[in-house]
Amino acid sequence: MSAHVTLSTRFQALRSPSVVRSTVLPVIQQRVSVLEPTLARICSYHLGFIDEHGDPSSGGDGKLTRASLMMAVADGIGLRPEDVQSQAAAVELLHNATLLHDDIADTDELRRGRPASWVVFGTSLAIHAGNALQALGLRMVVDDSGPGCKKIASSFAETLGLVHAGQARELTLRPGPSASIAAYEQIVTEKASALLEWSLGTPAIRAGKSENVLAALRDAGRHLGIALQISNDVEDIWGDPAVTGKPIRGDLKRRNLTFPVLAVLSADSPVSDQLSRLWHTDSITAEHLQTLADLVDEAGGRHSAQRLSRRHLDSAVEHLGRAELSPTATAELTTLFDRIVNRAA
Repeated sequence: MSAHVTLSTRFQALRSPSVVRSTVLPVIQQRVSVLEPTLARICSYHLGFIDEHGDPSSGGDGKLTRASLMMAVADGIGLRPEDVQSQAAAVELLHNATLLHDDIADTDELRRGRPASWVVFGTSLAIHAGNALQALGLRMVVDDSGPGCKKIASSFAETLGLVHAGQARELTLRPGPSASIAAYEQIVTEKASALLEWSLGTPAIRAGKSENVLAALRDAGRHLGIALQISNDVEDIWGDPAVTGKPIRGDLKRRNLTFPVLAVLSADSPVSDQLSRLWHTDSITAEHLQTLADLVDEAGGRHSAQRLSRRHLDSAVEHLGRAELSPTATAELTTLFDRIVNRAA
């Protein structure tokens, strides 16, 4: 996959971060502002519109990945940005709701390089703020009356259910016979891929495209989500906090079964046995976490994860090529897929 793709000037302008932000963020900001005042403040803080004191802020509003994917597909099938503006805002609201709840479940104190919302406002209020974002996103989709609106709304509700199912499965996954690679992929497909499938598929529904086109886009989203989650798993152990905005090894500390760990624990080897013994101890010291990370690396967990992430990324691009998008859109999305998974500049 080449990062040296020549894009049309119009497509580059449409897909530039500033244009996506100017299209989606004002809609989100306006909708959030009319929530109950306390919820509006927490949501506005989480979304990066204000700081903890309520003063305007210009940072921490995220990458708008899902909105960017949706608008790129929309352009590739002849739609205007405003044709999917509400849906792009809605999927970002749902995504941010999951982040609010994930930070609480994981007791992560940082989000995008600053204190997480639950740290600033308390756990109970942050939970309700996440719920409010979900409800707001669903309302935006339900209120839309454009082409394919019923199917789009139904699929959004289904996506919401899948996200919660995946999050629940993740929290209950423990070492043992049930902790298989297949179980991991089911969790990721529900928790991470579902939102990407909806983002890529919604413009096709709006434009009345065939089921084959819709299936190709959804399959692309499914593989992209798995590639992204595995890449994030690697980042959690060996990443740079300056890039991720979060401390490393949080999953190791919580003993979450990420792919690199699961790949090693699933193998029959002395290193796997050693990792399993250390995994079940209560130690969370930096030295212990470093030992766990070194064992996973020594047993090939990092390499296996990187290889599988790349394989799923290639599959995502392959399915994208069957979606009958314009050549320019396919090229742009191919590059965007790579940047999403590999955090390229």
